[in-house]
Amino acid sequence: MTTIEDWKGRVGAEWADKADALDTLLGPSGEAAMRALGPLEGRRVLDLGCGAGATAFALARAAGPRGEVAGVDVSPPLLERARRRLAERPMPDAAPLRFVLADAARWRPDDGAPFDALYSRCGAMFFDDPPAAWAHLRSLTAPGAPLAIACWRGPELNLWASLPLRACADLLAPAPPPAPGAPGPFAWADPARVVPVLEGAGWREVAFTPFDHEVAPELGDDPDPAARAADFAMRIGPLASRLAGAPADLRAEAARRLRAAMAAHLREGAVRLPASAWIVTARA
Repeated sequence: MTTIEDWKGRVGAEWADKADALDTLLGPSGEAAMRALGPLEGRRVLDLGCGAGATAFALARAAGPRGEVAGVDVSPPLLERARRRLAERPMPDAAPLRFVLADAARWRPDDGAPFDALYSRCGAMFFDDPPAAWAHLRSLTAPGAPLAIACWRGPELNLWASLPLRACADLLAPAPPPAPGAPGPFAWADPARVVPVLEGAGWREVAFTPFDHEVAPELGDDPDPAARAADFAMRIGPLASRLAGAPADLRAEAARRLRAAMAAHLREGAVRLPASAWIVTARA
């Protein structure tokens, strides 16, 4: 289970350090969710769980100079990376963009003005109290404002997450299954659990649309793409959490197994793994 406290600490720091690789992993579903928002020109947009800023930058470009974008996240390391990226690549023709360190379940903008759209790329699944959080977020949006969220379907449909765990299963102590709906990357995998939460919080026209695609996750500069994919799995995702603090010999064996498992999915010079997301849409 990944919690808000994890994002403030180890997980947030790791994701900030690997932001470019994670943008590659999350990019396709995030772009699909952004398209689902519709036109954003001149709109005031909230980016929930904005992370290292890539989605906030895209929203700001879509909203244009007459719009406004607020990227909210609980992770100091991720927001530090977002602000550094913004300083390195100013966007003169985009909407004014600000990054806010806050828990979106409680945060309110200083001016109290409502948002015209709410977006999230894999940042919606970590609230400790989802009904209260989504009721609060509904209160921040204008009537009729669109909501679009990219989130993962089940791990069995996402080989980038499930393959590493299977390859190393006998190396790891058994882990109890997470409680249904517990905060984490797959907390929104079951629409039957999420739809009542959103509808109970005042969101209308809630819909879950599957988005199937492929990802090529990799880290490092090893010439072997299978080794780069193995490195990614050891540093990002469910297996990385299980390996945190593991002894060096166990990590070495995990790396060997992962390299072999990833090599089986090598195609056109990259390891390509099936992935599946939900694009969740609704209106305030």
